[in-house]
Amino acid sequence: MLTNLMIVEGLPGSGKSTTAAMIADELNKKGKKVICVDEGSPEHPADYSDYDFPDFETEQRKILEKWRAFTEKSDKDTIYVFNCIFLQNPMCETMMRFGMDDTASQNYISEISEIIKPLNPVIIYIDQPDVEGSIRRVIAERGKDWLNAVIDYHTSQGYGKQNGHCGYEGYIKCLEERKIRELKILRALDIDYYTVSQDMGTEEFAELFASAGRIPPLEEQMDLAVRNSTKSFIVRHKERAVAAINWLGDYGMHWFMKEFIVSREFQGQMIGTFLYRFSENFIKSTLKENWKVCVDLITPEGKEGLYGSLGFRTISENETGSAMEKMMEG
Repeated sequence: MLTNLMIVEGLPGSGKSTTAAMIADELNKKGKKVICVDEGSPEHPADYSDYDFPDFETEQRKILEKWRAFTEKSDKDTIYVFNCIFLQNPMCETMMRFGMDDTASQNYISEISEIIKPLNPVIIYIDQPDVEGSIRRVIAERGKDWLNAVIDYHTSQGYGKQNGHCGYEGYIKCLEERKIRELKILRALDIDYYTVSQDMGTEEFAELFASAGRIPPLEEQMDLAVRNSTKSFIVRHKERAVAAINWLGDYGMHWFMKEFIVSREFQGQMIGTFLYRFSENFIKSTLKENWKVCVDLITPEGKEGLYGSLGFRTISENETGSAMEKMMEG
């Protein structure tokens, strides 16, 4: 990816900060100069830590000025990795605080998009299928005070108040609508973007097999493989599937990587590494203190180096006995 700016977006609890840090780490390993800045940092080069603006006109002017200054002063040899500030913050303000419609939100975000075009920005959107499940995990980390604050922000003004949303359920409804609007806006913008989702279908699975130069199994087999996987992640470049990974796991001691496919066109662009690391972070999120988990795979011949770079090692027969496999036909 030829870019100077990568921005990770998604709802609360989707893993934006973890994903941004992971991307920065992988870029550093490849010798890139990287600056990763989290949301709310007082030293953020493109955003404010305090959004206490008196009105939207003032806020819009200040934010756009900050983006222009950042774009003009940014180091062209550096890749900046941010989260939240391209979609989440503008949507929280335009939609949730000021009650503006999706067209007004899109117009504002389009202005930001035009300003940052010289940086060839790439947006990575983490599309969590279960909004409430994500929020429950965040509550466990951040506590009831955080929850009460965000419920009040989302339901006492703007969109929430206009639609009569209240309490925890109202907050969830606000987030669900926000996600719909964000994805709609993202698709309408003239900007490069990827989505990470968990809704892979059989047709996309077959297309990925073909795009990677592999003969796909029978449709019924692929359908069962996807539906019966413990966890599946798919990366789309805009609306086209470019990578996918399927896992079997017991959420206790073992995870097994079943299918890991990257379209030939997108190989060598960190897509596969990103997808694996994203999956790895999910597995880590399931672990309790002092737990260890074994992640296994069967590597295709010639790919040992690739998986070695991801932290896997070849196990000798003396260590664990022989790995064995048997293929059966119907």
